[in-house]
Amino acid sequence: MQNRSAILVMLLIAALFGIGFFYFNQDLNQGLPGTASTPGQEKAAPAFWKKSKGATALTNQPAVVFKTNRFRWNQIESADYREYITNLRGVGCPESTIRDIIITDIMRLYAVRRGQFYHNAREFKFWETDEKRKLKAKQLEEREKQLASIDKEIPGVLRDLLGINYERELNKYFVDTDDDKRRLSFLSEGKRDSVLALRDEIEGMREKISEQAKDGKLSPQQLAEMKKIDEYRRKKLGQLLSPIELDQFDLNTSETADQLRKNLTGFNPSEEEFREMYRLFKAHDDKYGLAGESNEALQQEKTADEQRMEEEILSKLSPDRAQDFLRAKNEEFRNLWVFTEAYELPPSTAQSLFEIRQAVKEEQQALLSADLSEDARAQGMKAIQDETEKTVRKLIGEQAYGKFVQSSGSWIPKLSPN
Repeated sequence: MQNRSAILVMLLIAALFGIGFFYFNQDLNQGLPGTASTPGQEKAAPAFWKKSKGATALTNQPAVVFKTNRFRWNQIESADYREYITNLRGVGCPESTIRDIIITDIMRLYAVRRGQFYHNAREFKFWETDEKRKLKAKQLEEREKQLASIDKEIPGVLRDLLGINYERELNKYFVDTDDDKRRLSFLSEGKRDSVLALRDEIEGMREKISEQAKDGKLSPQQLAEMKKIDEYRRKKLGQLLSPIELDQFDLNTSETADQLRKNLTGFNPSEEEFREMYRLFKAHDDKYGLAGESNEALQQEKTADEQRMEEEILSKLSPDRAQDFLRAKNEEFRNLWVFTEAYELPPSTAQSLFEIRQAVKEEQQALLSADLSEDARAQGMKAIQDETEKTVRKLIGEQAYGKFVQSSGSWIPKLSPN
């Protein structure tokens, strides 16, 4: 009996759902192809429960009208990408989705273009061996030319259509480090979006000029145009950001700051030291950043200004920090520092390794200068190598040593030809 009652309740619930679906479906079908309604006809919804002040009652309410647009994808799609993008924006499609649609479509088109250079157009015959369908030497050469042309063309197409940087956009599909968000975390989302849009705009303007350069060298006129672009960029940034935000933006994102961070590896600047050095280098780059290589007088002036900056920096540092700064200018030391950081070795390790390297160079030079037979010189070099290997192994450990001789310490195995 209980089972029977449960079944009846379930059937009643199903019936109620069915009635509800019927009315809802009828309203949604209003105006859709295949329905009995005529264009412009609107159908009133059924009565709804209404909660009044005193009680709940079933009352007839004003007609609730459900309208749907007759939407078809072919209303948006177009063979003209510019029109296609305009149509997508017209229906409120988010910009990120528009980029995904257009990039996917364009990459498919270029994939087809690439694909035609990977076969020799020979008809497939199952009895023929594979080499018959392989590209000939001339075809391989032509393929490389065509692929290079395609790879050069794609960034310009996407920049022109969407105003985006191809390489940066493509990285989002492989390794998206979210670097922009981390560097610009001090800005509101709205300002961040505006700044990134300006970056894309400026990159597009610069690329157009760079594409016209002969042998990668800009003419005086093109250099002047680049300078105008930089001035326009600074003006727009000044309108978007407050002075404090603009200063932080420069420190976080400018080419000057990025280059300074790279060159100061192993120096470990404090915030105050970095700001002071950045001030000097920023003024230098603003003045000589677009100096043409052909302008010899300007290049000499640039070199003299670099020397002046270094002297000013050293004069403001303590003797120990000045020594750290000079050491960090050595690329070999910077590589040693990066290695010791990667393997979490004590900070002093890089300096010890650098001193070992310098001592070995002096010993090598002494052996080469000495009046020795080849055998005696070779034995001397082998002794230096053995002692160096022993010292470095003890300093950094066995595990790190194996990696060291494959990277920053690759000079150790080369000390002795044997």
